[in-house]
Amino acid sequence: MSEVRIDVLGPFALAVGGAAVTLPTRKAEALLALLALAPGGRLSRERLCDLLWPRSGVEQARGSLRQALAQLRRALPAQVLEATPAWLRLVEAAVDVDATGFARALAEGSRAGLEAANALYRGALLDGLDVASAPFDDWRRQEDERLRARLLDALRRLLQLRAEAGDEPGALDLGERLLALDPLAEESHRALMALHLARGAPGAAMRQYEQCRQRLRSELGVAPAAQTEALRRRVLAPPAPAADPRPGVAVLPFANLSDGAEHRYWAIGFTEEVTRALARFRALRVAARHSAFALADMALPAGDIGRRLGVRYLLGGSVRPAPQVLHVSCELVDADTGHYLWTHRYELEAGALDAGLDDISVRVAGALAVQVDRALLQGARRQPLENLAVYDCWLRGLEQLHEGTLASHDRARVFFERALELDPGFARAYAGLSLTHFNEWSCHAWERWEETHTRAQHFAERAVALDDADHVTQSILGRIHLYRREFARAEHHIARAEALNPNDADTLVQASLAFAYLGEVARGVDAQRRAFALNPLHDDWYFAFGCAPYLVGRELAQGVALAAKAPDAATDSRAHLAWAYAHLGRTAEAARFRDDFLAAFRRNITCGRAPRRDEPARWLWRVNPLRRAEDAAFVFEGLARAGFVVPPDLLP
Repeated sequence: MSEVRIDVLGPFALAVGGAAVTLPTRKAEALLALLALAPGGRLSRERLCDLLWPRSGVEQARGSLRQALAQLRRALPAQVLEATPAWLRLVEAAVDVDATGFARALAEGSRAGLEAANALYRGALLDGLDVASAPFDDWRRQEDERLRARLLDALRRLLQLRAEAGDEPGALDLGERLLALDPLAEESHRALMALHLARGAPGAAMRQYEQCRQRLRSELGVAPAAQTEALRRRVLAPPAPAADPRPGVAVLPFANLSDGAEHRYWAIGFTEEVTRALARFRALRVAARHSAFALADMALPAGDIGRRLGVRYLLGGSVRPAPQVLHVSCELVDADTGHYLWTHRYELEAGALDAGLDDISVRVAGALAVQVDRALLQGARRQPLENLAVYDCWLRGLEQLHEGTLASHDRARVFFERALELDPGFARAYAGLSLTHFNEWSCHAWERWEETHTRAQHFAERAVALDDADHVTQSILGRIHLYRREFARAEHHIARAEALNPNDADTLVQASLAFAYLGEVARGVDAQRRAFALNPLHDDWYFAFGCAPYLVGRELAQGVALAAKAPDAATDSRAHLAWAYAHLGRTAEAARFRDDFLAAFRRNITCGRAPRRDEPARWLWRVNPLRRAEDAAFVFEGLARAGFVVPPDLLP
C-alpha cells in the first residue's frame, strides 16, 4: 500500500502515512484531484490553469498554479509530485487513488471485483467541492456521469450474481442502492419485484410495482414498460385454489368522499370494522385487509382481484363524513361475473352507527345465502360506533400504533386515554393502551421489563373484563401471560382468540408463534398455514412469526426458509437463523447471522451500549418463552454452537 491515499469518490479526502491531511485551499484539493484522475498520468499547466483559474490572465493563472503546487509539495512526500515547465503529474506507484482502484475492480469482472467497486464508490465525484469555476464544474459533471454509469452497470451485474448465489438480503440491499442512485431506472424496479416474488413476498413485489408506476407517472408522464407489466401479471397470478369450501369475500377500501384529507382515517377505519365483523362468521372465508388493500389501488377488474385473493365476492363502497352523521354507500359484486348482487345507501346518525354495521353484515350474509347465528351477529357490533368522538380516538390511536416506534406509542396513548375520558367502558381503548406497553416490553424496553409488562397486563385485563368476546383483547392478554411464563393461562386466551375469530390472519400468525412457544407445534403450523393463505400479500413480519413452529419442531430447513425471507423483521430473527444454521452444521452462515444479530442487539436493545457477554442470551431467553425444557435446551444448545455466551443457569 502506498504512503499517500487520495479519495475522490464522494467528498475529497487525503491521507499521508495513514493520517488525514487537510489542504489549505479548495483549489489545492481540486488540483490534486485533477492530477489523481489525469488520463495518461499527467496534465499540462495550461489545461490546469484553464480548469481552475479561467477568469485570470495567463501570468496570474500560472502564479496561482505555482502557489497551489507549493501547497501540495508541503503536504506530500517529495517523491509523489513530478513537475516540468510544461506539465505536472503524480507518480503512480507512490499514491493510491480510490477511483483507480474502482476502475481496476470493474475490469476484473468477478463478483469479488464488483463487490470491491461497490464498496469504493462512496458518492458523487468530489461531492461538495466548490472552486467557483465553470470549466471545472463541467469537467466534474462529465466525469461523475461516466463513473456513475459504470457503477450502475456493475451494480446490476452484482445484483444478479448475489441473487444467483441465494444472497436475498444482499440482493435486496443492492436493489435499494440502485434505486437511490437512479430512482427512475425501471430495470432496477423490476429486479426488486422479481427478488420479492422469488422470496415468496408478493405483497412487497406489488408495493415495488406501485412505487415504480407512481414515480414514472409523476416525473416522466409515462406508464411502466411491457416487461414491467408482464412481471406484475406474474405477481398477481392466482394462487392455487383454496381447499376451504366456504364462500370467500373481500372487503375493499371504502372510498373517502370528503373534501379534506382529515377524514381519510374514517374510510379506512370503517372498512376495517366491516372486515373484522365479517371475519367473525365461521360460514364465511374473509380475505385479510392487507391483501385487499394492496390490490384495490391497482384499478384492476373485479375478476382479477377476486382470482388473486381467492374469493368470489367483493364488498366495497364509499364513506362521506358530515357533522354528526356518516353517509355510507355499500356494493356487493360477484367477481366472477362483475354483476352487482346488492347495493345500499345509509345516512347514519352518531348513535346509530353500530346498527348500521350490523345491517351491512346481515345483508352480506343474506346475499351469500349463509346461515349465521343471530347472537353471533349481535356480538359483531362495536360499542365505539355509538359515539363518533370515541371512535375517532380509536382510529387515530391505532394509526399511531402501526408506526411501531417509542414516540408513536406515546402519541397513541394520548388518543386512547382521550377515548376513555369520553367513554370509560370502551374496551378497545384499554386494548390499545395495553398494546403500547406490550410492544415496548417485548421489543424496546429491555431495561424496564418489569414496569412495562405490568402495565401491559393491567390494561389487557381491563379490556377483556369489558368485552371478553373480542379476539384482539384475548390475543393480547394471552401473549402477555405467555411472556410471563404463565403457560396455562396463555394457552387459554390464545385458543379463545382463535375461536372467536378464525379468519383474522394477524391473530392466526401471532397464534402460530404462541403455539410454538407452548410446545403445540402442530397447532402452530396449522395456524401459520391458514394465516398465509388468508393473507397472501402479507407484510414481512409474518415470516418472523410463522417460522417459529418449524424451528421449534426441528423442521429446520422449512423454518430457515421462512426466517431468511425477512431477517430484519424482528430483532431476534437473525439469532434464530444463527442457532438453526448451527444445528444444520452450516457454521459460516451461523457466524454471519450471529454477528449481524449482535450488531442489531446493540443498536435496538442496549441503544449503543456494549452489552455484557451473556446479555444477548439472557434477552433471548426472556423474549422466547419456551414452555418445554427440551425445546429450550435445543435452542440454547444451537446458540452455544453458533458462538453465543450461554450462562449455565439458562439451560434446563
